[in-house]
Amino acid sequence: MRWLLAPPHPTCQSRTSRHRARDFLRREKIRWPGGVFLNAGSGSQRFDTPTVNLDLLPGKNVSLVGDLLALPLRSRSVHTIVCTGVLEHVSDPARAVGEMHRVLQTGGRVFVEVPFMQTVHASPKDFTRWTPDGLRCLMGHFEIREWHVVAGPASALAWMLQETLAMLFCFGSDMLYRIGLRVFGWCVVPVSWLDLLLERRPMAWRAASGYALVAEK
Repeated sequence: MRWLLAPPHPTCQSRTSRHRARDFLRREKIRWPGGVFLNAGSGSQRFDTPTVNLDLLPGKNVSLVGDLLALPLRSRSVHTIVCTGVLEHVSDPARAVGEMHRVLQTGGRVFVEVPFMQTVHASPKDFTRWTPDGLRCLMGHFEIREWHVVAGPASALAWMLQETLAMLFCFGSDMLYRIGLRVFGWCVVPVSWLDLLLERRPMAWRAASGYALVAEK
């Protein structure tokens, strides 16, 4: 029942969006039979395609402890990289992307998900957000193959409403603020459902919650 007490991330994604990283890895497994697949900043996340799960700290499902700013891997030793919801928590994302470029084989691909319109979510720290132009600049050493909205404007609005209402009714109390995040988080979830209509709209990128891309070395 602990999930009932945790403040939700009020986002709504299509099935295609939710499984995009998984489907990317399945396609890459066909491209690189027997290849090395790296989940950079994995946390406890696992995919059905076997990956080397790298994280800064040891933990469940972590197979390699290391820093994205200095990957403990040889140059051109990896065929595919997945990095989802991680780069905003890295103090120097350009350097992290440079490290991913270094360890990838020529022709290797990276799948990246990053936030745009999201509230602060420290893990343990939260440094950066990207516009589409900023993300293209960050990935400048790669050739971008795909570009997607991860969660649309309605999810971004729901996140902002959750935070705004929690702050408005906490009256300066940290405890009331935390309670408000839980209460209002569940209240605004229906707002995010509008993304079932908006996620694929041509203008969704202008205020999207986040973006995903596939890029090739």
